[in-house]
Amino acid sequence: MVLCTFMKRNKKIGLICSHGGHFTEILQLLEAFEGYPTFLLTYKEKATSAQKNTYYISNIGRGPIALIVGIIKIFLTLLKERPNILVSTGSEIAIPSFYFGKFLFGTKLIYLECSAQVYQPSMTGKLVYPITDLFLVQWEPLLKRYSPKAKYVGGLI
Repeated sequence: MVLCTFMKRNKKIGLICSHGGHFTEILQLLEAFEGYPTFLLTYKEKATSAQKNTYYISNIGRGPIALIVGIIKIFLTLLKERPNILVSTGSEIAIPSFYFGKFLFGTKLIYLECSAQVYQPSMTGKLVYPITDLFLVQWEPLLKRYSPKAKYVGGLI
């Protein structure tokens, strides 16, 4: 798998995603991270509440106060965990996480574009694309919308 060749043992991996389909896709990836120290950063929702090694924030898309508080919690989580690699399937929670990771902590970034994006890039994908170290898409037609840096890996589900 592309992820396994990118990662080296003993690297701490942060998994970043919002709830819903993005969370479902992260769950599909968990097997690839067996044997690595990992943590999850996501929104506090019913579906996400039973996960181990998880940090929860309020949905940053719910207004300016939630955004400010969420960004602070994201920064503090990354400061505490010091991941070597961040992996995300989206959505908006990935944007500040990736920018903090890249520019404040030198973290390697892997983004997997959501499986719902067949022909059009997501807003999150467009915003994190320039800083990612590995950018993956699940549909071949989407390669036309991203420059040669994107790689097609097939679908997760």
